[in-house]
Amino acid sequence: MSVACVILAAGEGRRVGFRKQFMEICGKPLYMYSLEKALKVFDEVLLVVPEDSLERVPVPEGVKKVAGGKERQDSVLNGILETEAEVVVIHDAVRPLATEEMFRQVSSLGDYDGKVVAVPSRDTVKEVSGESVLRTVDRTHIWLSQTPQGFKRKVLLECHFRARNEGFYGTDDASLLERYGYKVGVVLGSYWNIKLTYKEDIQFLERLLCKDVQV
Repeated sequence: MSVACVILAAGEGRRVGFRKQFMEICGKPLYMYSLEKALKVFDEVLLVVPEDSLERVPVPEGVKKVAGGKERQDSVLNGILETEAEVVVIHDAVRPLATEEMFRQVSSLGDYDGKVVAVPSRDTVKEVSGESVLRTVDRTHIWLSQTPQGFKRKVLLECHFRARNEGFYGTDDASLLERYGYKVGVVLGSYWNIKLTYKEDIQFLERLLCKDVQV
């Protein structure tokens, strides 16, 4: 079964004020950490970048660059339209500590239409409105979703087109499959597999990546 990996590096970095996927950590652009791992696992790798960066972003030989869209979901669709693989693995470039094993596990779908990397919530979960706590949520079945995530390409394409027609935007691709009744499995991830979202995440990632921490 053919598998392609789509790495998303098209965000504008609105929370941190710059395109964090291109910042250098330990002498290497952040997106390159994920790209190098994906190249060890998959024969086909696509990197989705902002359209105005297509010519400027360096990639290893064999990697196909694709112009991103306005939102993350649009960028994913642009990426999966550029491959004919039966299975596609979607990964956020700002999660540089995802492992090769995670990539392999989510690309082996078995009886599922998709698989996600996730970890059980270790904290007490509160439902909040404004500054008021409404209730404590039972965390027994609460997991925190990460990437990479793997999908049957035809199923993911169908869900993306249906969501676009409805004007629905999910926070990850698995949420689209859930919305339309497809079966999604889970692979145990790692609490180290953090996403660079806020400026305070940068120092944490620098310490982990520069010391080559094994997650």
